[in-house]
Amino acid sequence: MMTHSHASVAIADYDRREFNPSRGQVFDIPVKLDRSGRLELRLYSVDGDLVSILSPDTTFEAGTHRLTWDGKDDKGVVVPDEAYIPVVQFEPVADDGIEREYDPRTFSGGEELRLSPQVEPSGRIVFHLERPARILARAGVRSGPMMASILSWEVRGPGRNVINWNGRDQDNLVNLIEHDQLALLVTGFELPRHSILTTGNADLSYTDWRQDQGWTSDMPDFSQVPLQRNDSRISRHHYLPRSVDIDPRVTLDISDDLPLNEAGIPKVTGPVSLRVDMHEDDRWAMQQSLYEVAFFVDQAFVSEEEQGYVPLTWRWNPAGLSPGVHLVTVNVSGFNGQVGVRTLRIFIPE
Repeated sequence: MMTHSHASVAIADYDRREFNPSRGQVFDIPVKLDRSGRLELRLYSVDGDLVSILSPDTTFEAGTHRLTWDGKDDKGVVVPDEAYIPVVQFEPVADDGIEREYDPRTFSGGEELRLSPQVEPSGRIVFHLERPARILARAGVRSGPMMASILSWEVRGPGRNVINWNGRDQDNLVNLIEHDQLALLVTGFELPRHSILTTGNADLSYTDWRQDQGWTSDMPDFSQVPLQRNDSRISRHHYLPRSVDIDPRVTLDISDDLPLNEAGIPKVTGPVSLRVDMHEDDRWAMQQSLYEVAFFVDQAFVSEEEQGYVPLTWRWNPAGLSPGVHLVTVNVSGFNGQVGVRTLRIFIPE
């Protein structure tokens, strides 16, 4: 039988939240016991994978004990940059024989944030966090397309945070920061209490690491998970697997063999075929729900495939466009909140 108890065991506050195990740094996790007993500390990934076990079945006296994690998994591999959650299992000596568990995921994590970002003329986005969180940042045009995925649910530590954005769209064709209809979204949700952030591993991605381990991800049943805790809304994104909660990498190409103008932009004089596709590694994530494919010309909505699929070829007639350069943008939007974006230029001759 497992019970949640703060009285017998708890994790104390940290002096810091991040460390770089690639440089040999370690992280001390202070565990407080009000009596002696057998203690085991387990570290989990944000997808619930058991990463490492510290002090398995070791007896400790009452007091505060610092258990040290070297930032490696149980195979000795330095973990990728992400957030990891410690869970303590404790069986008191000469007590009721009931094993206690202190799991921060049961009482924290997922609380939606209200951020007040400041956007500098250069495009840099500055905001403050009270606790570690997962952050999404996107830019687009009001009543038009999303045009830049700036930060896709990445973990950030507490304090002053800076997102280095150049103020332009995904394809560097539009200066969004000077657009009079700029729509900027910066949002996020808190990570579970006591989350530990690792940094500095440029050689291993979180997705590749989980694949190497043979770990799989299951989609949540949202009818079975709490979406409210105390006075805070819990983000649905908190429950999604990291491999699903992505902005897909999208391609947009002209299928027809068209002449180019002097600037290398395709000349369009009649109906044209536009082909949309996405990176092979992102297909599984998008197939976990329905998604739609929407097209915009000069940031104005033109057409949509509500139950989209890719690759998709859209036959479009640009009749009525004035001579000159125009922008065609595609948004591939999943019902779980993912959005992939691509923009290309066309040239309408006189």
